[in-house]
Amino acid sequence: MSFAGPEDRILPAPALSGHDSGVELLDYDAVPGLSRAGGAPGDMLLLHGFGGDKSQLRPVGDALCPAGSVAVHPSLRSHGDSHKPDWGYSVLDFSADLHRIADILPDEVHLVGYSYGGLVAAVSAVTWGASRVRSLVVIDQSFDAHPALHVADEWAEGSLLRWTYDFGHLPDLLERLGIPVLVLAGTDSGNILAGERERLSGRSGGMLRLETIRGSHADCYRNTEEIASVMRAFYRDHFAGLSGPPGLSGPPGLSGNGSGNGNGEKEKSA
Repeated sequence: MSFAGPEDRILPAPALSGHDSGVELLDYDAVPGLSRAGGAPGDMLLLHGFGGDKSQLRPVGDALCPAGSVAVHPSLRSHGDSHKPDWGYSVLDFSADLHRIADILPDEVHLVGYSYGGLVAAVSAVTWGASRVRSLVVIDQSFDAHPALHVADEWAEGSLLRWTYDFGHLPDLLERLGIPVLVLAGTDSGNILAGERERLSGRSGGMLRLETIRGSHADCYRNTEEIASVMRAFYRDHFAGLSGPPGLSGPPGLSGNGSGNGNGEKEKSA
């Protein structure tokens, strides 16, 4: 794991790392919020999709995590420098890995997940509850089953367990727990089909919001400025007293420079 910034908020080592248990833990970065960033109501936990790693959503965290908070970016199993088991690629396996390092995470987090990481984030939110997870943002991931999308490649098990089973009950559970949810659907993506978009946008109660962002499933997460703008509006609606980052020009909700770190600070290994 690594940390960045001149005023590092050093997270303790996970309790399981101090025992000869044979349990392999996720690699992660804990990145202190930047003074020029803002919009998130506090600490963040950001989960990448299949084929990505802990750096995939780093620009989103850098744009939104405020000073005094921390953005935690894990590499999920079989990604980056995390362990690579031969099997165990269900959303429950991925979520269990997060639980094994949950003791070092901030007491309250705002979860963000892209693609399969969105499902992992949703299951973790349901498991941890509203006292731990204050909000959830899912970037271009369906809750519906789509068996035809299963591909028997190197991710065969994960693909089967991702597309064969229906996770459509998760929005109901999240609403009952009182966790506000933002779902972002790519305009050129086929992941969230028209029927599901209609159901999600038609939900009553005000706890789930569906918005569209530019791009296909493969590249929509790169639209940092647009994603940050929509997320800031979502956070403002659900958490009182929020404002944009310092020096933000233009109407509320427009993001600043969402192109990445850009702070000239060098990461250092812990």
